[in-house]
Order: sequence, then structure tokens, then C-alpha cells
Amino acid sequence: MASTELEFVDFDIGVPWGRLACRWYGNRRVRPLLAIHGWMDNMGSFSSLIPLLPKQLGVLCIELPGHGRSSHYPAGMQYSVYEWTMAIRRVVRHFQWLKVSLMGHSFGAIACNLYASFYPHEHVDLLIAIDLLTIPYKTSDAYIKYMANSVERMLQPQKQPKLYSHEQLQNARWGPAPTLNKCQAQPLVARSVVAAPEEPHKYYISRDARLAHFSLFPSGAGLVKELNKRISNIPYMVIKCSDSNFISEGSIPALELLRKQNPHFEYHLAQGPHHVLISDPKQLAAWIVPFINKHRPAHKLTDAGHIAQSKL
Repeated sequence: MASTELEFVDFDIGVPWGRLACRWYGNRRVRPLLAIHGWMDNMGSFSSLIPLLPKQLGVLCIELPGHGRSSHYPAGMQYSVYEWTMAIRRVVRHFQWLKVSLMGHSFGAIACNLYASFYPHEHVDLLIAIDLLTIPYKTSDAYIKYMANSVERMLQPQKQPKLYSHEQLQNARWGPAPTLNKCQAQPLVARSVVAAPEEPHKYYISRDARLAHFSLFPSGAGLVKELNKRISNIPYMVIKCSDSNFISEGSIPALELLRKQNPHFEYHLAQGPHHVLISDPKQLAAWIVPFINKHRPAHKLTDAGHIAQSKL
């Protein structure tokens, strides 16, 4: 089924610097699965996967600050994984949900992992992580070099965005996902195209250039371990992509810890690249559908909350 065949509603959630762009697919009578895209991407990441998921449960996609059609941070501010976790909390509070079900891809999976470590298992009732797991562990020296470089890049003047014609956009690839062909990339491109105000028939990609040097969450192995120790008894599915190294040897301690302490932990190896959720969504759906049906069966679905005006 094509993504356009599935009913959805677009709306915004107000935040102090502007808005978070949202799209709610399918059933809006019950609390949905909240989907968090990856770094430099947007909600187009999930457009091929969502139509394959159980129809009794809707999916709410948001676009993180600086991505897609969500507002950029004010000038002089920097993005971070920690603040993307805060975006999840803003959505939860907006709808006044007592619980939340999460699905994240890439750095979106890290944001979900952090969120689950901040709150008890009574609140997060389901977590699906696609090809990333937890905050990457780096040596102190690596963090210092990264942060120093980030300071210098933040102080450089921002370049004007590159302009494209309509024809160029129709044939565009997606830079953060080089394995996707132009057809597969179109849902991602479409969510970021903005008309250039002073150039007729020209367009630019609205993604904030500052995302290229976001702030890492400084962490040592001890902190990563303590964060993941807090995630127990949550139905947690991790899907690694075979052609990607985003879940690597550095993730093994977290994987072992989550598997040991969590009777509801699942791990699967998908054949394909980091964006396999776009290039081969049926492969992922074969695991995700029974996982959702098991842990959020139709007879246990709860109230959706309400779309209301707010600035959180």
C-alpha cells in the first residue's frame, strides 16, 4: 500500500521558538506509536513502513527541531541529542499521556533510549530502535576535540542554502542517505522543500545547516551503563542493519545488559543499509507487526489525548 492511501492529519505543536511539525497516520481514537526520525532526516523516513503496521494503532510522526518543517532554533543556539529527547517529552505533555510507545530510527533511537532511561517502565510501554541503540561512547580526548571543533564551527557565518529547480528536485538524492535511489528519497526531499522567496521557480532544502555540528552527550562507559540499567522490563526491540556499523562492538555492553535484565528484549538483524526502513520496509514489518500486536493488543488500547493549542 502506498503511503498516500493511508489517512493522516497534519498539525503543529507550539514550542517557545516556533513549532514542531506533526503528522498522525491512521487511528486517532487511541494513543499512537510515536515515531522519531534520525539525524538530518525527517518524518519521510517512515512513510514506507507505516502502511505495513497494525491498523488498530495509529502512528504519530514528529519532526525534530531544525528538521523537515519544524522550526529552527534561534540564531546562536546549537542542537543536541539531549534536546531531541526533550522534544519527546513536549509531545507527551502536550497530549497528557500517562504512557508512551516509541519507535526511533538512527539518532531518533538514541533519543528514545535516553527518554526510556529518564522515566520508569510504567511510563514507556514499548520501544522499537532501528539501527542505533544508545549514546555512542567515546574517549575523553575524542569528546574534547569534537566539542572544540563544534565551537569553532558554530562561530562561522552560515552559508546561503543551495538553490534547486523543480526538475533538479525531482531527480534529487538525499545526502544523509546515499544508499537510497531518487525514487526512495522523494518522501525525505518533499518534507524539506521550500520556495526561495526572491527567486521564482527556485527551491531550497530547509534543514538547518547547524545540524551538521550538533552537541554530543558527553558520556563515559559508566554513565552509558547506568542509563541502560534503568531500562528494565520494557518491551524493547532492536533492529540492526547488516550493511551499517551504527550498532557496533561499542554497543555490545548495552545490548548484553538490556538482554540480561529485560525478559521482553528482542534483537534482529536486517539485511540492508542504514535506511532499510525505506528501501525494504517489509523486512522490518515482519518483526515489528507481531511485536506491536503482542505488547499493544487492540483490546488494551487507550485514549489518544487531544490536539490542542499549547507552547511547552
